[in-house]
Amino acid sequence: MDTHESILQRMEEFLRGAPAGARLILPPPTFVELGARFEEFKPGESLTVSLPFQTRFTNPLGLYQGGMLGAALDEVFGPLSYMTAGAPCVTLDLSITFLRAFKPSDEKILLKGLVLKKTSQFVFMRAE
Repeated sequence: MDTHESILQRMEEFLRGAPAGARLILPPPTFVELGARFEEFKPGESLTVSLPFQTRFTNPLGLYQGGMLGAALDEVFGPLSYMTAGAPCVTLDLSITFLRAFKPSDEKILLKGLVLKKTSQFVFMRAE
């Protein structure tokens, strides 16, 4: 079993312990649509996801569209937050600073979500 499948299995175990009435789909359909793959998971600490470059998600310059990268980051934050909190979570704020473009020559990128702090109500995270 590769890392991606192992993390999916952990998510299935998480679903079995989800609160009654919670309707979670793991991984979410948008995660699958983006072609993302789980690469590494450290419970309560981090989740790393690979994202392939897909031309259908590009802007007029042929670069990966920033909004799609934002969606990809949220696909890292989502699973990491609810597996850290032990319950379904929603994103309250997402701020992105782009340091460079995601170009076709990159082929894929790694998105790593990190848990900075967990309180009784919030999970604070950042991604690289």
